Amino acid sequence: MKSFSYRACAADGTHVKGTVTAEHPVKAVRSLAAEGLTVVDLKERRRLLRVGDIRLWCLDVPSEEERIALFEELAALLAAGMPVHEALGQIAAGADAASAYGRLVTALHADVLCGTALSQAMERRPRVFSPSVVGMVRAGEESGTLDHIFAETAAFLTEAHTLRESMKSALAYPLFLLVATGFSIVLMTMFILPVFASLLRDLGAEPPLPTRLLLQAADVFTTHPYLVPGAAVLLLVGMIALVRVPALRYYLDALLLCVPVLGRFLRFSAWGMILRTLAILMHSGIRLDCAVHLARSVAGNCVLVRSLGRVEERLMQGRTLAYALAQEGQLPQLLQGMLAAGETAGDLERLLRRSADYCKRVSKQLAARIEALAEPIMIVVIGLVIFFGVLSFLLPVFEAMDRMM
Repeated sequence: MKSFSYRACAADGTHVKGTVTAEHPVKAVRSLAAEGLTVVDLKERRRLLRVGDIRLWCLDVPSEEERIALFEELAALLAAGMPVHEALGQIAAGADAASAYGRLVTALHADVLCGTALSQAMERRPRVFSPSVVGMVRAGEESGTLDHIFAETAAFLTEAHTLRESMKSALAYPLFLLVATGFSIVLMTMFILPVFASLLRDLGAEPPLPTRLLLQAADVFTTHPYLVPGAAVLLLVGMIALVRVPALRYYLDALLLCVPVLGRFLRFSAWGMILRTLAILMHSGIRLDCAVHLARSVAGNCVLVRSLGRVEERLMQGRTLAYALAQEGQLPQLLQGMLAAGETAGDLERLLRRSADYCKRVSKQLAARIEALAEPIMIVVIGLVIFFGVLSFLLPVFEAMDRMM
């Protein structure tokens, strides 16, 4: 049995808070409904580490394959005409209730039964669903095209997962070499290099510059051992701040868009999602400025989100979409021309879909290029590290030999 905290409305309109015990959230909702309570919010009460469970909270997240499967199943069930709550209930019934995936689907099902929109239920779980995914689901809810949105989301997540796995495979061996090389250099710097440096000083010569740099670094870390964990903590805090502080995240996203190859990949991937979402929303009869407002949340890049905000303002002033996007300079020139032609011909929706397909093709090509470049770049980095290490160790040997001769 599990314990749940809830907020509910009684028959007389008063708000009630409390806890209830049930096997899973759906039974908790039914139990409260039998008491005449309408559940507004329901959350499972659980400890960071369960008794008899060695899985940490931070690892209690469904795998990416399971998340992709969830969207694929939802797309199929909704396309067959099944309501969202019934689709989630059917998926939850077929999932292992003890697994992270089973708990996720059951919790989503309970939230939807309580009257919460699916996008809001997903937004409450940022460790599982990214803002881009939540934005796409919200757009699907507004347009009544959740089945199409789920299919598009599953395809997008599949491509991203395939790229990540390919990158992992390509970089596994170079990263192993880099770690092994770094470990070897640290050992030699701590135990072998000081012997040669002492020998050179006995012979009346100063160690070469690379050797001195390594020795000074070793002295600093030996004298102040807290520097390494301190630097690691500062680096971690800085990375979290870059991602979570809006002002810093904006500059990080702007910098990433300027990186060769990677920047083009991020730009085309984002625009592919934005343009496809706009096409789906327009097909559902949503006004263009409202569609742009909803599509902002799928961009996944603060620079493009702000840019789309200004595009929305221009559309509300009566400007065309092609003109508004051209003023921002974020959309590739070819796509601006395609959208302008679509607006002129009165066929903007079809041109939006074609533009999204073009972005998808280009992003796939760029992903393959990134994968091809990643391994040689890592090998060059490893080569430079090894070269510096070998230079630091061999130069004092040659110096000592010259002095002794």
